[in-house]
Formats: sequence, C-alpha cells, structure tokens
Amino acid sequence: MRTYRYKVQRSGFGLFVGIAAEAIRLAAPPTAGAPVSDRVWLDASEVDNAYYGSRLTLTTREVATLQLGLGKVSADIERVESSPYILIAVRALEIIEVDYAEVALAPAIAGWAEAEFSLAPGHCHATRDSATGEFTLDWEE
Repeated sequence: MRTYRYKVQRSGFGLFVGIAAEAIRLAAPPTAGAPVSDRVWLDASEVDNAYYGSRLTLTTREVATLQLGLGKVSADIERVESSPYILIAVRALEIIEVDYAEVALAPAIAGWAEAEFSLAPGHCHATRDSATGEFTLDWEE
C-alpha cells in the first residue's frame, strides 16, 4: 500500500488530501468496486480516516471525483500493466478539514497512480474563484 499526499498552497487558498491505496491485480473482473475503464476499477467502499482510524463514508460526489482522477491516468495504467484487471482499492484518506475540498481527490488519486505505476507525472493545476470560493482543476492533456 502506498500513500500519496496532494498539496497546493497558493495565495488565498490551500488544498490537502492524503490517499492510501493499493493496486490489486486480478485475472477476472473484480467483485467489488466500479469500472473506470476497460481494465481499471475503483473500490472506495472501505475507507478509513487515516488520522482517527474511524470509517469514512464517501459521498457519491467524492467517489465520482476519485473516478474522474483515476480516469485521467487509466489509459497510462493499462499501457504499463499486463494484468487483465487492476482494482485500485482506496484504504484511507488523510483529511484536514480546513484544507479539504472534494475536488482535491481527483489529482490526489491521479498522483497516487503515477507513483504506483511509475507513470510520467501529469499536470493538474487547481485554481479558486475568490468571489464564489469554487475550485477548478485544469488538466493539461
């Protein structure tokens, strides 16, 4: 299991989330999780709070954000991984409430995958609209 910490510190805002996950290589389709691509699946059903050890229940939007981020690197994972199926099981999140926004989950899981599978680092820039407080991710694709 690997832990990746996504951090952004800009004038006016900061984002932080740590993600601990493992890649499980399978010969048959996973029985848990949901497909992100043909061979890459995501399971976020048993996620702990890394600081307190308590179970977290991710919202539908948080899971969708994880799927979005993993989807950004799934083709790269499929290129380097020969296993028929790869299940990415998220095991824990490090969340500091003051610096947490669900949008950070996408670049966090993408960064985790880049480290886990030795992929070229992607470039995702987070910005925050000071008037609305909304975050935007710009994926350099």
